[in-house]
Amino acid sequence: MEYVRGRKDGQPSAVGAGTFTGRAMLDPVLAEPGIRVNSVFFEPGGRTYWHSHAGGQVLLATAGRGLVATRDGDRKVIEPGDAIWAPPGEVHWHGAAPGSFLAHTAVSIGETTWAEEVAEEHYQAAASQPEQAD
Repeated sequence: MEYVRGRKDGQPSAVGAGTFTGRAMLDPVLAEPGIRVNSVFFEPGGRTYWHSHAGGQVLLATAGRGLVATRDGDRKVIEPGDAIWAPPGEVHWHGAAPGSFLAHTAVSIGETTWAEEVAEEHYQAAASQPEQAD
């Protein structure tokens, strides 16, 4: 067993760059071969680029309101307590909804493959879709 006390003492949050639009802060929680766990805080409108994970990804929303969308057009609003499973290889993005921050824990399994930035038009379209009952 390995015990990790969350964020490392004295280390500032990393500012997401190169694979994020807007401002996102990341605190690594655990990094082992094949798995990474990060606490991520997105400012309103902040989001990842399109990406996928070789082994999939679990997102656990902890505060605020966010969006998760896939290349095939599936889109969900996420709020505290929600869990999202992105299966291996599914291209997706996630981030804060307009007018809200989002905090989530991301459990990424296997290598992450990054693609292009999510266009502002795509983000706004996802944000303006009415919520659908599950």
